[in-house]
Amino acid sequence: MRFLLTFHCEATGQWRCLDTALLAAFRSGRAEDLPAALRDEPDLVMRWLLGRYEIAKALIPATTGPAGQDGLIAVYALDPDRSVIGFENAYNGAWLEMFLLENRPIGHIGMCKVSAPSVAMVKLEERAARPLWTSDAACHQTVSRIIEHQEMLDKRRKTGAGRENAPVEKLKT
Repeated sequence: MRFLLTFHCEATGQWRCLDTALLAAFRSGRAEDLPAALRDEPDLVMRWLLGRYEIAKALIPATTGPAGQDGLIAVYALDPDRSVIGFENAYNGAWLEMFLLENRPIGHIGMCKVSAPSVAMVKLEERAARPLWTSDAACHQTVSRIIEHQEMLDKRRKTGAGRENAPVEKLKT
């Protein structure tokens, strides 16, 4: 059986999902084996969760699980005939919202953020929190390019360049 794992990511402010077909360590098809499969694939899980988390050892049945999603990964049964749901850069926002409204989780997996991140992770988290540093040369270059592009667009609008095939508006008198 396949499952869809979801959680609300604080770093991005959006729902993230993982199709268990992407977990090479998960072949039993039993929901109870999901926590171990997640712990066996730390790189994939870190990219999915966008951070370092410790995964609980047991699945919490939905009937006894807490109502909120804080610190929990929701586990949903997924149709085995459905194609693998994208990962990484795939956008599943609208589909995922509909899926969450139409389905109930069969259980939850607890997780907690690793409290002592490595130096590299601290730098990445700082960079994600403030992507535009005014003292950064790359930031200055990016802003300069944006300004140049905006000036070029403004100049085109004023001169009418590139509007040969554009529809002409008639003024009502």
